[in-house]
Amino acid sequence: MDRNRRIVNYSLIALAGSGVYFSVKTMFTSLEPPKKARLDAATFIDTTTLPLNEVSFFTWQKKPLFILKKDASLPLDEKRDIQIGDYFYTVMIGICTHLGCVPKYESQAKKFICPCHNGQFDQNGIAIAGPVSKPLVIPPFKIEGETLIVGEVSEAYLQLMEKANA
Repeated sequence: MDRNRRIVNYSLIALAGSGVYFSVKTMFTSLEPPKKARLDAATFIDTTTLPLNEVSFFTWQKKPLFILKKDASLPLDEKRDIQIGDYFYTVMIGICTHLGCVPKYESQAKKFICPCHNGQFDQNGIAIAGPVSKPLVIPPFKIEGETLIVGEVSEAYLQLMEKANA
């Protein structure tokens, strides 16, 4: 009889411990922001601080983000460039459209080169060589004054996507 009672007691202790574990885990999980809120978070970029005619690197949703601030000396791409103030900007997610590697920017050659299979993109993110056939993806964006907000869909983004897909 004592043996059966010990088994029942240990079983009840294990059951109570499991209940406490899952209750505490649920409580701490509820204190964190929802996963959707973390993923949808926007990246705010003050465009006045970006160097002219150079690629700047940021992150958005844990993805690399490449932004090229251009003046009139660089070729403009009306299907991919956005204007903020006096300058044009090319904004792209820095993930190769072939296998998902992160291309490296070669400033001398003015192109992105993917280390996985030598896919190449020009400074506007257009595929120019290698196994890649699609340009680098333009993330959703919104413009407020001189600030670029990456991660929010705006009318300017929708219009640019319409031109890019035409």
